[in-house]
Amino acid sequence: MAHDHSGHSAHHTVPGFGVDRAAHYDAQASVSLAGFQAAYELGVSALTAVLDGQDMASVLYVGVGTGAELVPYTRFDVPGWRFTGVDPSGAMLDVARKRLEAEGLLSRTHLHVGELHTLPPGPLFDGAQMMGVLHHVEGEEARLELLREVTRRLKPGAPLVLGCRIGMDPELMKVELRRWRTYGASPEELERRRQGFAKMQPIESDAALAAMFARTGFAAPRTLFVSVQFKVFLTRFEPGAAR
Repeated sequence: MAHDHSGHSAHHTVPGFGVDRAAHYDAQASVSLAGFQAAYELGVSALTAVLDGQDMASVLYVGVGTGAELVPYTRFDVPGWRFTGVDPSGAMLDVARKRLEAEGLLSRTHLHVGELHTLPPGPLFDGAQMMGVLHHVEGEEARLELLREVTRRLKPGAPLVLGCRIGMDPELMKVELRRWRTYGASPEELERRRQGFAKMQPIESDAALAAMFARTGFAAPRTLFVSVQFKVFLTRFEPGAAR
């Protein structure tokens, strides 16, 4: 569930995912996203359900980070599936490479260092997942462009699992900060996170995200998972539905 982490970004995402952060990312994710392993398992559940019966399938992971999103595949009996993971942080992908090798998934996973638009053209994917990326992209037009870049990589009818922060509820922010405090965050760290929340510009609502889906050809989104202000949706790419 990594974001854009280094250098110039066409999508204006945030830096800060180098070697030090990569080593601790999963532990931090378990605090910032309560139930993150369940979210990843549900993502795999959704993709394998929609593509059920396809012995050979290719799935794109945008912002694959440490590779934790792929681990549930070890329980889903799809040995013919192949994965492409894209992330701008080489440090995060170093962690992913070791994890996927240990889980027996590296031999069928291609890891690409860079933003999605730098991935060389190739066969269209049967499905995709993008967790924790879209809310870090600044501005609606840039978010729409990232979604369009995903569509350029997908077959018609392909499922997309997308997880992102929705809304900025002060009471729910208190819940999140209280979790960080419980799990050992110092007063200084809590203040940094409070300031980070204040600067964040997440998608305003489910309706706002649904409108972005509609404009880019993603149809009939369904909610898969909710954890405080993070939501995961399942949708399909239907080129003729874009408006």
